[in-house]
Amino acid sequence: PSGSRVIPAVLSEERLVLGAVLKDGSRIRGQYKISHPQPKLTRLQQTPKPQSFTPRHTNRRERSGSGSSISRHRQVVKSSLDISSLHASPMSRIAFLLNDPTWRRDVQRNQSLEKNAASPKQWSDRHEVSPEINPLVLDAISNANCIVYGCGSLFTSVLPSLVLDGVGSAISSRNVHKVLLLNGWHDYETSWTESSGSDDGERLVKQMDATAFAKAVVDALDQGDSTCSRPLVTNYITHLFYPIGTEIKIDEQSLASFCMTREQQPQRQKFIDIQVRGIKSIPADTCSEGSRSGGQSHHSVFDPRALVDALLELASEEKSSQR
Repeated sequence: PSGSRVIPAVLSEERLVLGAVLKDGSRIRGQYKISHPQPKLTRLQQTPKPQSFTPRHTNRRERSGSGSSISRHRQVVKSSLDISSLHASPMSRIAFLLNDPTWRRDVQRNQSLEKNAASPKQWSDRHEVSPEINPLVLDAISNANCIVYGCGSLFTSVLPSLVLDGVGSAISSRNVHKVLLLNGWHDYETSWTESSGSDDGERLVKQMDATAFAKAVVDALDQGDSTCSRPLVTNYITHLFYPIGTEIKIDEQSLASFCMTREQQPQRQKFIDIQVRGIKSIPADTCSEGSRSGGQSHHSVFDPRALVDALLELASEEKSSQR
């Protein structure tokens, strides 16, 4: 749109690589391997689909914007996901690594020694770097009347800019609305497998809920908080917008409990709990961005006009409160 600016987050001439740490301690090097894991020869079992439910915050309007039927969340595994490719543990954090031209050759050599085996070579903390943030990013944050965490792959698209030094403290110090946009469906970064505990080696599919999304954003911003102040959750996120029909589970009570984990800190924000709001959606395969992201007809994405209107409404509320 006219007047938009795209600002590079990192100020560096070095070639950087993304790395991910999983909760089981294993590490992955490279954005593609994080977001597109390779199939594993493991027997998997999909978790049963829970019953649909209607949260208190559900917008009662269908995608068309009319009618009285109630839209419902559904927690399912995205049908286009190759379940045998899911990571064996949830993501814990993201990191920046320096590019190493010898890494690919070493990995290929190790894989040729034992076909289909994962390479034993993993990056360690000493491979991590802390790239300098572009000061224009901090300037944009300081002048924003609303801060929005966009949709996209959580660990490879959204979080890398948030872990940079200075971003967390810059965002937490602003007394403006801060909106987390929830995705319409799960991907390989928000789904993983866990052992079922049975003797036959079956594994269960697990997925992040909305609270886990919020926690991942807060943890990343804590990394980028140079003051180490651990502010209120709502100093980072005041609102959560979701496209009606999202397959990501939303539990307002769980979100409220998460916000309470820091309530002992000085309250600088007007909101104590994250405000949840459903936004009119459209089928993902009816727009170019949704189709490019692997969206199908049963997946939901934000209706662009409805989302823009909701964000402008928030920004106008902020201006009115400051008068």
